[in-house]
Amino acid sequence: MADSRRHFRKFLRSALVLGVTGVLVFTGVVFGTLEYWAWKELEVLKAREQARLQLTRWLLTQAFDHAANDVQAFARMPATRSYNRTRSAEDKARLEQSFRVQLGQKHTYSQLRFIGLDGAEKVRLDRLYNRVLVTPEHQLQVKSGRYYVAGARALAEGELYVSPLDLNVENGAVDVPYLPTVRFSVPVTDPDSGHRGLVVLNVGGELLLDTFRFSMTTRHQAFLLNSGGHILHGPDESRSWGFMFDLPPAFANDYPRAWAGMQQVDSGSVLVDAGLFLFDTVYPLERIAALPAPGSASASADSYFWKTVTFVPASQLPMTDFYRQPWLMAGYSAGAVGLFLLIVYFCFTRFRRQQLRREIARQATRFQDISSVLGEGLIVMDTAGVVTYVNPEAEQVLGWRADELVNLRGHELFHAHDDKSDCRVLAVMGSGQMYRSMQEMFRCKDGRTIPVSLNAAPLVNDAGVEGVVVSFQDFSEIQAYQEEIRQLAFQDTLTGLPNRRVLDERLRQACALSERHGWSLALMFLDLDHFKEVNDTYGHDAGDLLLKEIASRMIGCLRKADTVARMGGDEFIILLPEIASPDDAERVATKILNAVAQPVYLPEGEARVGVSIGIVVAHGYGVTAEQMMERADTAMYEAKRAGRNRYYVEK
Repeated sequence: MADSRRHFRKFLRSALVLGVTGVLVFTGVVFGTLEYWAWKELEVLKAREQARLQLTRWLLTQAFDHAANDVQAFARMPATRSYNRTRSAEDKARLEQSFRVQLGQKHTYSQLRFIGLDGAEKVRLDRLYNRVLVTPEHQLQVKSGRYYVAGARALAEGELYVSPLDLNVENGAVDVPYLPTVRFSVPVTDPDSGHRGLVVLNVGGELLLDTFRFSMTTRHQAFLLNSGGHILHGPDESRSWGFMFDLPPAFANDYPRAWAGMQQVDSGSVLVDAGLFLFDTVYPLERIAALPAPGSASASADSYFWKTVTFVPASQLPMTDFYRQPWLMAGYSAGAVGLFLLIVYFCFTRFRRQQLRREIARQATRFQDISSVLGEGLIVMDTAGVVTYVNPEAEQVLGWRADELVNLRGHELFHAHDDKSDCRVLAVMGSGQMYRSMQEMFRCKDGRTIPVSLNAAPLVNDAGVEGVVVSFQDFSEIQAYQEEIRQLAFQDTLTGLPNRRVLDERLRQACALSERHGWSLALMFLDLDHFKEVNDTYGHDAGDLLLKEIASRMIGCLRKADTVARMGGDEFIILLPEIASPDDAERVATKILNAVAQPVYLPEGEARVGVSIGIVVAHGYGVTAEQMMERADTAMYEAKRAGRNRYYVEK
């Protein structure tokens, strides 16, 4: 009896030690797993939001690039320089017309002005309700006290000044409703008369804010902050633009710890009691030669920046606190008790084989559960290539039910590969190496073939290789998206013509060949006459149809080696890479004038437009793409000045 009791006590001690040890190990595994998954979910959240922030930064910087290039082009226009030199009524009328054309084509710009060095507005055009209006003489204002005039007045010829993003101010008061605005200023100097002035372009800040809203579409709160910690856009609009009314910085006051962390680095995350802040820094001047806004800490583009911020409240963050998750606590308690009883039972019965069978069954069930919700198709084949298992995602992608695929040879059924002996998927059973590919083709039940990305690995047990496991994803949508991106990168979306990027590359190649072989080339800058009247009369849809027809007519006037590209609006550029003499370019221009002059029959009625063509011909050494573009642009304005619907060859 004593010996029996001793053995029983030994069994109890052993079972208790093993049980407690097992529970402790189980606790460590549970906590470790929860910590790992919480960390992993947090990293995925950070990566997703940081990618969104980086895309937003790129889009906002792109908007500044376009505006900076445009305002510098406006300052170089012949009409601008002529008015700055003479300040005559006739040249003022020409400048107003030129500004009207530019504002009419650039719908994102709200105001274009010529301001004298004393701060008095000389020419001012505003876009209101899609109409471009010239401000009468008696309504022109003196802006000498505005910071963007004072800041740009001290610049040298060719330098660019960019104001902060703030609200428009008229007659000393903030416009209501609010009009967010960024101002680009360029000085204009006439060396002969000594006259100086400023060309000031107002870019509608709503475009930048709309870009921010679109890019930052998320279920979390998003902020756009200036360098002082003021809110430019946020979930509560009443907290925005405080600096315009001398209010303290709202974001910096609400979240001082987060703001302090954001000032240390350009991008990253800051975790505070309220939640997680993820941020990136936008330097809109980093790719353009511009001076920063007033009040900057240094005279560099780095002093002009915004912060794009995503805020995830603490309640939405992944967490592992047992006491905040009753269901998890209950599951853990049940698991711990069950494990303890299982260990006691194991020690008492010593039925290792039964426990092993249960573990195998549990693992098989877990595999079935995991594979059934897996976001990739999963196919298992034996050593003969016969399908033994198919998960639901594979059924959905290929169109077959699992019972239609099991016990059939996978290679002949769905793998669109003619030579079975060269099938790399089945070859992994011999090589023992995993095979990855982004270029495989699978055949669906309806006969379609789809591109897939796949991973194939040998299935191994204690006896050796017993088959192959293939995981795959339908690659069709990704390929279509890549092709669409490629098309958008090189083609004008309306006319299908090459865009500015393609033209620049071909023009540089033509200039290089001209210098190497002594060939002549011509560049033609075309601007449609009276196109705005078509838009005003028949609407923008009719205008788009007209542009497509004009583009088709231009193509019909050119050789296969020539290039016609749409620059935007109603502007086109034609490159003639090899011509014998300037007469060849004039003959092409005459053909285009005649083709464009023919009426265009639209659903709304008949329309007629003309075209003004500026031509520059270059030959041999010293030809550069930039010079040809500027000279062709100048020649086109000469054609317009001469009466329109004609060409002008720059001598």
